[in-house]
Amino acid sequence: MTPPVPHFGELMALLAAMIFAWTSIFFTTAGQRLGVTTVNLLRLPTAAVCLGLTHLVLHGTVWPVGLTLTDQVWIGLSGIIGLAIGDSALFKAFTLIGPRRSMTLMALAPVFTVTIAWGALGEHLSAWAIVGILTVIGGVMLATRGRGKNGGHFGNLAPGVLRTGLLLGVVASAGQGLGSVFAKMGMVGGSGVDPLGATLVRLVWASAAYWIVVLPRQNLKALAGKLQDRKGMGALGIAILMGPFISVWISLVAIRYTEAGIAQVLLGMVPIFVILPAWLVYKDRPSPMTLFGIVVAVGGGVLLFLN
Repeated sequence: MTPPVPHFGELMALLAAMIFAWTSIFFTTAGQRLGVTTVNLLRLPTAAVCLGLTHLVLHGTVWPVGLTLTDQVWIGLSGIIGLAIGDSALFKAFTLIGPRRSMTLMALAPVFTVTIAWGALGEHLSAWAIVGILTVIGGVMLATRGRGKNGGHFGNLAPGVLRTGLLLGVVASAGQGLGSVFAKMGMVGGSGVDPLGATLVRLVWASAAYWIVVLPRQNLKALAGKLQDRKGMGALGIAILMGPFISVWISLVAIRYTEAGIAQVLLGMVPIFVILPAWLVYKDRPSPMTLFGIVVAVGGGVLLFLN
């Protein structure tokens, strides 16, 4: 599809990355105060309702018209993998190791995206891409090495906490990478669904899957009690508006108007954009080695797509 302006998809990806950098701060606060499970139970259906109403206003229907079952399944699976499973791991990582480290690990998402898209979508994997994959992995290893001795809320973490948080970050990046490929497979099918409709489908499928699996295991009385935390609920409300509603929609616009891998590498700029808000809010000051590793990881993402 022809973009409305040159490099439209790339610009949308950068915008989504900037928004999500700040979103991660609000989700961290909400997760710490309300618990990750409460955050996930509320964020997905709330965002789905917002998108459904937006779709109704813009297209006259609550649900995308003409969406084939095959395309819906691909897009729906992308929501379950990326938004239900991947984001659940990411939000837990936020509370354990902080948004800066967590989002640094998300620089691995292009590695998962480009390798899967190579086979599933036929997108070319050049020799530079191989170098880029190794560079990303090396940069992430440098950026996340050590316990972080600069103080702040997430300084001097216990080894077990750090390992768990890092593992969750890897799971989140894999979920985002695979979810991006599945979403594009659904959007380029015969239905011609637009990014807004695809985002709505992703959120509805993710909401249904999460509620079916998680809600029966919860103490509903304790869950209701957490909703009385005004600060936590306020942070969650802002995060939902900025994250699942705005930035996820914009990210699918980016994926639609450029290659999935290129969009993902620009979305992977979040580790750079999140440094300032994490420093301001949580006093999570990165070391020179960490900064170097972040730059190397993001630079490796760029190498993935040199032809």
